Amino acid sequence: MAPIDLGEVRARLLAKKSEILDRYRNDLRKGQEANDSPTEDIVDRANNAYSRELNFSISDADRTHLLEVDAALVRLDLGTYGRCASCGQPLPAARLAAVPWAKLCVSCQELFEQGLLPEA
Repeated sequence: MAPIDLGEVRARLLAKKSEILDRYRNDLRKGQEANDSPTEDIVDRANNAYSRELNFSISDADRTHLLEVDAALVRLDLGTYGRCASCGQPLPAARLAAVPWAKLCVSCQELFEQGLLPEA
């Protein structure tokens, strides 16, 4: 297995973090600009409210993703990056290339998603 280029991983994680924060700032700006004008009819107000709720729910997913990216950056700093947080086995390079913020190997991730593994 080829060694992981930690500098490249850090750059990818920081780029993903920046992307998420930019999207958050854009959503925030849109939310501040959107308002229910008294001249809008009830359907327009309902559509605007739905759009705001959708943006906020997407922001919740982004917030979770941001926490995962930040946790991966901490693992890089601690020297534990690239190992499964549950079983301790090295994560495959292909998994880290696809999901650089991954903290679990595929087997442990499946167990976690099935509720058979406590939070790692």
